[in-house]
Amino acid sequence: MRIVLITLVFSSWGWAVDWSSLYGVDNLEAQRPRLHEDLDLVIAQEIQPFLTIEQAHFFANIQIDLPAVAQPNPNPFDFYSSQARHIVVPLLTIAFVEDMAQAYAWLWANRCSSQTVDEYLGMLRERAPGDFPEGRYPNPLVALHIPAGAMDDPAVARMAQRVRGTTLSFLLLHQLGHLSYVPSSQEKALKRDPVEAREERADGFALGVMKKNSETPAGLVMLIHGMMYLPASAPKGHPLTAARLKAIADYLDARVREFSQGRPDANLARSAIESLANHIRDARRFLSDTTGQQLWAEQGRKATVADLVPRRLPQSR
Repeated sequence: MRIVLITLVFSSWGWAVDWSSLYGVDNLEAQRPRLHEDLDLVIAQEIQPFLTIEQAHFFANIQIDLPAVAQPNPNPFDFYSSQARHIVVPLLTIAFVEDMAQAYAWLWANRCSSQTVDEYLGMLRERAPGDFPEGRYPNPLVALHIPAGAMDDPAVARMAQRVRGTTLSFLLLHQLGHLSYVPSSQEKALKRDPVEAREERADGFALGVMKKNSETPAGLVMLIHGMMYLPASAPKGHPLTAARLKAIADYLDARVREFSQGRPDANLARSAIESLANHIRDARRFLSDTTGQQLWAEQGRKATVADLVPRRLPQSR
């Protein structure tokens, strides 16, 4: 498997948006060795051990490109593959996934609502960099008020690693699913392959590999929310439709036992998978909730970083 290093710049959302302002291209380049190593670690620990011999051979011949940012019209979830057996994962995407995973983990460990994460994504979607101090988007840890020492808490560190690892695993395996798929002779004759069917196939491939791991794919919720709220531009996009989200939730429900095998607490693992499927169904309902989407967009236009202070969840009895 070859990894190629590239640096690009981009714009999006109808105005000249510099998404790299989340971190800055120079900062991303300075972090390149660490981000590269982190992605290699995910591949080595969470993907390669669970591939079949045939899949592993195919994956070894995939070229992974690591631009600082990607173009045209990219965003923090702008990963994609090409027919030339390239998978493009910008450093911006890796850094954003890592910070979002840390934010989710800290909020979870401290019993705080993750609604502020959705509101933050709304700010990114609905606002321009010039609306924020220094003319740049605030990165997730700053915007969501995550303390500097968050990862010193072992519970936060473990959950962040799980969310980060399963998010990056899914996006890489999804692309591998696209690249390794061989259409039937009937499909070739029809010369058409609906986007939705392609996406569902790639999702199924990714989940089929991930269920061999003894980890709940906790990063799926974060990735789905990110792709739903900050969709990538065509042709790189991975459109989230109600049918696609239903297929993912149904896949998880039908394989609860398989996903929970090998876990120390099988009941807890089954509960986690069922909860994950329910969260994905909630996302599916949001896709058809025009009023909810309008309210979310309005909140994004009005909210400030000060509004994203962590909110404690009520204590359960």
